[in-house]
Amino acid sequence: MAGFRDNNTLKEDIFSYTMIGIGATIAAFSIEDFLAPNRIFDGGIVGVSMIIANFTGFKLSILTWVLNIPFLLFGWKKKGPHFVFRSIYAMTIFAIAVAFFETTPAVTNEHLLAVTFGGLILGVGVGIILRYGGCLDGTEIVASILSPRIHLPVGRQVLMFNIVLYMIIGFLYGWNNGLYSILTYVLVSVVMTRVEEGFDAQRACIIFTHDDINAIKDRIYKELGRTCTEWNTEGYIAGQNKALYVVISQYELKQIRDILADFNCFATINNIDEIIGQNVKQTLS
Repeated sequence: MAGFRDNNTLKEDIFSYTMIGIGATIAAFSIEDFLAPNRIFDGGIVGVSMIIANFTGFKLSILTWVLNIPFLLFGWKKKGPHFVFRSIYAMTIFAIAVAFFETTPAVTNEHLLAVTFGGLILGVGVGIILRYGGCLDGTEIVASILSPRIHLPVGRQVLMFNIVLYMIIGFLYGWNNGLYSILTYVLVSVVMTRVEEGFDAQRACIIFTHDDINAIKDRIYKELGRTCTEWNTEGYIAGQNKALYVVISQYELKQIRDILADFNCFATINNIDEIIGQNVKQTLS
């Protein structure tokens, strides 16, 4: 039974890494063959790298990797090795793909076409990466770590960072390029949400188990910064057991799956339309 589970886990990991690689390659194609040639900028660290590359002539493929290193180190302790390994893999494939597509001609020089198709393609690529547990941008890592401390959703933190970034782009390259970049960012966000359902969306997770309930609660709190509501339940066949209720973000779905995979439990995850109250996520100690 253990061997069967290990084989399934290995297959899932191989599939996840394959999809992350595909997503990173798609994203690199969008950046190099649609956006960068037209001076239309992505958000986050990739956007910062594009600005520096324009001013200095350094390779974008190298800059995106180097500038993300501090964020990966920062995220190692809080997000765990599995998440960081996937992110390193995504960023490495992205950098290699960017270096390759630097040698290929731009698909179009029309700004509107570049925004439309570049945004669509980039949104698909980033959405795939997030869907399978990776990350392409260090700002998302830091935002997810800071979220329990400052009580601001990941998406809102990233948006605030990008607002400042696009204002800088407007001053440096003209407001037309700044506005085109903002339009691209909006389009990427919409498509990414469709592909990955948005890493900021909230989910309700109900867990039923006979295992050590405290061990599950401790793992969830230490790795996600989330506290659980516990109560006693009784199944028609299973008899007495325990149940946990925890609210998580879409960004944390992969991590909650990894945690629960180590226990004998049954869990359901549902969408949440609205949350009322402030104590949804506790600050990490």
